[in-house]
Amino acid sequence: MYAVGDEQGMGRVRITTRRCLLVFAPLLVLSPVFLWANHHDSSPQTGPAVATSAEADPVVAARARAYYHYTMGHMYEEMAGVFRRSEYTQRAIDEYKQAIQYDPDSLLLTVELADAYRRSGRIREAVRETQEVLERDPDNLSARRLLGRIYYQTLGDLEEQARSKRTLGLAIEQYQHIARLAPTETRSLLTLARLYRLNNELEKAEATLQQVLEVEPRSQQGRAALATLYSDQGDYQKAIALLEEAGQDSASAELLTSLARAYEKSNQHDKAVDAYRRALGEDQENRETRRQLAEALLRAERAEEALAEYKALVAADPEDAESLLRLSQVYRHLKRFEEAQQALDQSKQFASGNLEVFFNEALLHEARGEFREASRVLSNLLIQVTRPGDSYSEQEKRTRTVILERLGTLHRQTEDFPAAVETFQMMLPLGPEEAQRAWAQIAETHRQGRDLEAALAAVRQALEHFPEERSFKLQLASLLGDHGEVEQAVPSARALLTGGPEDRAVYLSLAQIFERNKKYADAEAAVDEAQKLSRAPGEQENAHFLRGAIYERQKKYEQAEEEFRRVLELNPDSAITLNYLGYMLADNGTKLEEAEKMIQRAVELDPYNGAYLDSLGWVYFRLEKLELAEDYLLRAVERVSRDPTIHQHLGDLYYRTGRLRRAEQAWTRALEGWERVPKTEFDSTVHAQVADKLRQLKVRLARETSQKPSPPPQP
Repeated sequence: MYAVGDEQGMGRVRITTRRCLLVFAPLLVLSPVFLWANHHDSSPQTGPAVATSAEADPVVAARARAYYHYTMGHMYEEMAGVFRRSEYTQRAIDEYKQAIQYDPDSLLLTVELADAYRRSGRIREAVRETQEVLERDPDNLSARRLLGRIYYQTLGDLEEQARSKRTLGLAIEQYQHIARLAPTETRSLLTLARLYRLNNELEKAEATLQQVLEVEPRSQQGRAALATLYSDQGDYQKAIALLEEAGQDSASAELLTSLARAYEKSNQHDKAVDAYRRALGEDQENRETRRQLAEALLRAERAEEALAEYKALVAADPEDAESLLRLSQVYRHLKRFEEAQQALDQSKQFASGNLEVFFNEALLHEARGEFREASRVLSNLLIQVTRPGDSYSEQEKRTRTVILERLGTLHRQTEDFPAAVETFQMMLPLGPEEAQRAWAQIAETHRQGRDLEAALAAVRQALEHFPEERSFKLQLASLLGDHGEVEQAVPSARALLTGGPEDRAVYLSLAQIFERNKKYADAEAAVDEAQKLSRAPGEQENAHFLRGAIYERQKKYEQAEEEFRRVLELNPDSAITLNYLGYMLADNGTKLEEAEKMIQRAVELDPYNGAYLDSLGWVYFRLEKLELAEDYLLRAVERVSRDPTIHQHLGDLYYRTGRLRRAEQAWTRALEGWERVPKTEFDSTVHAQVADKLRQLKVRLARETSQKPSPPPQP
């Protein structure tokens, strides 16, 4: 480490070594035989007596030598920890082996040797030595602890599910023995409860944690673990009550963090933020708590506050690639794209090759409307995670699925439906869960591409692979409803009703089936049933919105407006509601200024949504702001080229501005679009109006052409 002649450097080495020897000196000044007697079967003796017997008794002398090597082994292990040099670990192992040669019956030495093997990463040898101890003494607590620790630590290194499950069972077995031998050892009981949770033995986990609290009623670790268990089971209020009660005694950072997580799971995001802030107050330097606070602020839609926390994390560690990446995400959410790009570029510097950074680069391109660039980045990323022979680990499968699903969705948004289907199909071989998501996306892609037959075929094919999957049965019923096959759709959906909270989704689907097929009374009744099962504010939003749409379809505009405004009371930034209500008002020529503000807000929230762009163009048309109207209608048709309503609006605009040939083309495309829509979306009244306008325009154009003087003949 130091050059020849570097006396100052060598001096530092000598000082460090001397300090190390001073640390270990107390181990060496005591009589080895006296100390060894405390770990062996022989009865304690006084120092002088033992010394005399050591000279006369070869057994005692052997034990003394065993203890010498045992002590040296300990010293080398300590040195390995201080200097982080593997050769010291090997010398410790050699010393323990020599100690065992002098005292082969000592179980303590064998356990120490096994632990040294564990520390050096030689797990097989550690397990073998520990199992030999347990064959001789099944109730050896030290050996049980060591073997349990080995299995527990090994769990984190296993990827193969079968091996992991087997090792989990072995770990549980050892900690069950420890709980029997040391029933008041709370640390081991907590580990056993954690293992039961991993093995989905929740009742045993709860009983073990109750045992912890019997031994130590004020154990914050025990209370936090029990609260987490309740949260896992969906009993968030029980978890919160337990943690709030514990907090009255003393609120540690760990307990407050558990309380915050329970609040998050129960969608009490502001309370979660407060709990995280209190936890951070208990431990200001805890970066993980600050990170969790920032994430909770985002979930609470307090993006500016989240930004401040991520900035604090980056200020404390400018090379923290993860915090820089999250900072970029928040900037993107706030539509501060330049700052998002800067933070992303910084993150790249410190996390080269990080797939998540490249994935977020694609999301930033998408947020900017740079869809081709987003597709290019995702396609390149997909190449990076492609393996020869399609052989993937579980983590690689998950990564590949995320990229494929986003790329497929992007293709669908840009109306490249064949590419979207092809991309989603690449998810099918990755596993059952991935295949289920792929089939659902394939069917939805065909539906958005106006190919209901292909969508129905995809769902039916999915049901061949997953015949009991409830979501596919509901999707099939919905598609049958879109196809106008009410007699099949309704019984198929009703067959999924169970009398539980999951019926809410069924009733919402039934309401949509009835609404699309103009059975409005049945639709309203279905929404009423769904609303009875709606608990969270978001669920109430859905019910009010759907009821508003049902009223609008019946031209009950006042009632529809009332329902839509109820949604906006619950969520002022519901983009779909702002757009629907604003368009309805604009289409009826009422409250145009308010409609303009509503739709502008919807476009701010989702700037590349073709339907929202069309609505804004249409309200500008109604307000006689024709240049703005044309701008937004053209942007809308770029995003949704097959929508007949957008072409109809463009035709009206062109006609108003005297561009009759363009109006003719736009209305023609509108009629062609109406021919492609599902029968439940076909509006015969609107179709007839467009057809009549187009007919009259063609007559006018023909008349104007016939009246136009012929050009003079060319000489």
